[in-house]
Amino acid sequence: MKRIALTALAAVLLGLSIPYAHAASGFYLGAGLGQSTVRDDTGSGEFDASDVAFKAFVGYRFNLIPIIDLAAEGGYTDFGKPSQSVGGQNVLFKLHGLNAAGLLIFPLGPVDLYGKVGVLSWSLEASGFGTTSSTTGTDPFYGVGVGFRFGGVGIRGEYEQYQIKDVDRVRMLSVSAVFQF
Repeated sequence: MKRIALTALAAVLLGLSIPYAHAASGFYLGAGLGQSTVRDDTGSGEFDASDVAFKAFVGYRFNLIPIIDLAAEGGYTDFGKPSQSVGGQNVLFKLHGLNAAGLLIFPLGPVDLYGKVGVLSWSLEASGFGTTSSTTGTDPFYGVGVGFRFGGVGIRGEYEQYQIKDVDRVRMLSVSAVFQF
């Protein structure tokens, strides 16, 4: 009985994905708002703070087969200005950058499940303890997300983790509006 139910569910999901998958190919743009968290050891204590973050992106979605799509995406992310008192001093991180990523998308009707891998060309300014330092670099990031689309309009939620050199951890949770052409 379980086998019949699972087979029926798989057939329904595959049937739902076929008409939507082919309709989703093309250019898209979007913008999102979320929360970034930066965690680092300052040498005088642990910095672990969050702030409002935003992003803007543009991409192109390719239909491979009815159950898998690919997308190439580029964008800008501003992680806000997380700040915290560490050792009696105010510590502030300003982090932002341009990114390029590839997405592997599993369309299930109007719902998309996807994974994301890319690189971020970042700029970081950290201040505290009477000093300010600025660094730049290019490092990898990855993420997962779920999206819902209806025609050319969609919404997606994402979790992304960035491997920024000299920073222990940078994460971002966001919700974005997406417009497909």
